[in-house]
Amino acid sequence: MKSINPYSLKVIGESSIDFLFNFIKVSNSVFGEFSLIENRPTAGGNASLLVTLIGSEDIMVTEVTLVESAGSGQVNSTVEALGGGEYVVHFDRIPSVEFVVLVKGQNNSISRASSGIFQRQSTTSLRASALNVAIDESDIVLEPGTPRSVTFSVMKAGEGGSVIIQATNDKSFTLHYPTNLTLDAGGSATGSVNITAPPNTPSGTSVTLTIEAAAPGGADSNYVVLRLTVLPKVTDFTPPVCKLLSLQSNCSDNCSQSMWDLSVQVTDGVNGTGVDRVSLREGSGTLNISMAADNETATVVSYVASCCSPDVQLVAVDKVGNVEICSYSVRRTQPATTISSVTTAVTSFSTRNNFSIFICFGFTVLSFLLLSLGR
Repeated sequence: MKSINPYSLKVIGESSIDFLFNFIKVSNSVFGEFSLIENRPTAGGNASLLVTLIGSEDIMVTEVTLVESAGSGQVNSTVEALGGGEYVVHFDRIPSVEFVVLVKGQNNSISRASSGIFQRQSTTSLRASALNVAIDESDIVLEPGTPRSVTFSVMKAGEGGSVIIQATNDKSFTLHYPTNLTLDAGGSATGSVNITAPPNTPSGTSVTLTIEAAAPGGADSNYVVLRLTVLPKVTDFTPPVCKLLSLQSNCSDNCSQSMWDLSVQVTDGVNGTGVDRVSLREGSGTLNISMAADNETATVVSYVASCCSPDVQLVAVDKVGNVEICSYSVRRTQPATTISSVTTAVTSFSTRNNFSIFICFGFTVLSFLLLSLGR
């Protein structure tokens, strides 16, 4: 091709082979765990990638490079195979300009007549940030109605100045935070974001908090993400209490023609969170649950069953998960005289046996003495 005007060349191909990648933080433990990094990598610092090959089981990575989008600069890496098409890639430096991820590998399914070498490039350019935003939080619990302070830090190597702060969350909870921070001579500053969940927020609600720091004019920015879980403070550690109100039975020898019933009141105490549910653990009768007419915090449980099902177990659970199992029965027991007569019979049997043994032993001794005298 010959042309006196600038032109561009676009090449399109079809292949099932592709790759996915994420920046990760590798721990120093012997197990080699890692976690995904959701913000932008820091320019000039080291970093690690998790690269996953897709499209074929007969492919392998041989090289991963960070290539500058404008120019010929590139950063090489060391590649560590994890198995299953996954690789951990370590870089000593991240470019401070826009770059793409270039993966080269070997396709072992190609015949020997072909080289089988392939390469793939990320479809979008990436750019590291000179800013680093971090949160060191181990407690991720947010109590409804109580403000929670989240401390964060912003760093920019060797530079002072100021940064613009913006905090957001996906549940529209109330936030209070400084809109600007001034970096000291070493290029660092700390701040805090107060987040408050409404008092009626359901327990277990998950909220994602994002804190972003940007240089004046928006030339550079970075962010950090924290996921919090809304959990009320637990003060109820006692299980519900079952109180038997009535138990009526007309059970006879023919259990299929007779019924029995009971009524139980379930409460959660003065300082309890309230009864959440009552269920049947054992028993084949009919269970009815209602609120007590004279006590809004009490639950009344009615149970009716055939005498062929003489046992029942109720499971009462309060609103924080404390559990109580309440058991009742109309099972008929054997009279005590039956047990006594059996015991007497066993005792008598044992006494007669002992007496017989004594008589036999006496005759034996007497026979021995008579024989001795006869001699």
